[in-house]
Amino acid sequence: MTTRAYSARLGDISDAQFQQALDRLDLGELVGATAVPFGLFGQNVFLTTSRGEFIFRGAQHGDWQFAKEVFFARLLAARTAGPVAWPQWLETSPEIFGWPYIVAPRLPGQPLADPAVIAGLSADDRWQIAWAQGETLAALQALTWAAAGDFDLATGDIVPFEGGHIGHLVREVRKLVADADGSGSLTPEDHAWIEGVLHLAALVRDSGPAVYLHNDFSLNNVLAQRRDGAWAITGVVDLMTSTFGGGEADLCRQAANYLDQDPALTSALIGAYRGAGGGGPDAQSRAPLYVVYERLLLWEYFTRPPERAGWTAGKTFSGWARGYVERLTALL
Repeated sequence: MTTRAYSARLGDISDAQFQQALDRLDLGELVGATAVPFGLFGQNVFLTTSRGEFIFRGAQHGDWQFAKEVFFARLLAARTAGPVAWPQWLETSPEIFGWPYIVAPRLPGQPLADPAVIAGLSADDRWQIAWAQGETLAALQALTWAAAGDFDLATGDIVPFEGGHIGHLVREVRKLVADADGSGSLTPEDHAWIEGVLHLAALVRDSGPAVYLHNDFSLNNVLAQRRDGAWAITGVVDLMTSTFGGGEADLCRQAANYLDQDPALTSALIGAYRGAGGGGPDAQSRAPLYVVYERLLLWEYFTRPPERAGWTAGKTFSGWARGYVERLTALL
């Protein structure tokens, strides 16, 4: 019996434990298990069995995580053409591993979280992938809901946000500001600028239907594959941050990342998204709040001890984020 540590989070797991889990689902005999080297939290293991290729996901962040992921995966698989893994088998009993786990089919394609994969792409490859991302996001957002909201474990359903998506984001920004103040990473000028954005956001309402939001839709959470000479997105993973809200909010992270690399990629992403029917009217009025929220999430995380990142040294939040707000608002 082989036992190994797959990550700090998962700890030691034996082949016998994996086989017990596979037996419960009739997924064949274990051939091999490989740690997934990508992702912040070390929750995933690739499993090869006599029946195929699977992904194992364990040690959830809270009792809500896996129930939420399966809830959204089921809806996306049933109502959209988005490339999500389905079926997903959730075992809530801690009997085998000491915690619940998910097993799902492994999606095809290369992980774009892998720097080696990105390094091997040509400029045309990157443009095609950006375009495919925009089309994929629009496809995912064919999943709509009656109102913006988040998954609630107690009811197993979506609970609407008080004040809609805009009201929710205003409250989230204020929480992030309070957290960032705890590490002393915001200046008085930062506070004044953020308050200006929130003041304008208070005058704006949600527009159009509430659509599916991944909330970390970026290269880190997609797989891609060249098909018939063109790149396609073949997988969208890590659904734990999923909610319903304003569609353009999900463009912000990848669009900002592309601005740092090549603005033409940002244009491709947004152009493909719009061309595929994504987004609603009057996006520019909501864009500053969307971008500030997304940038502040990163700023607060990476300035939080002990995660403090060197790239924030000598910068202020407003000085860093203002350019993204202005450029993305114009593009949207």
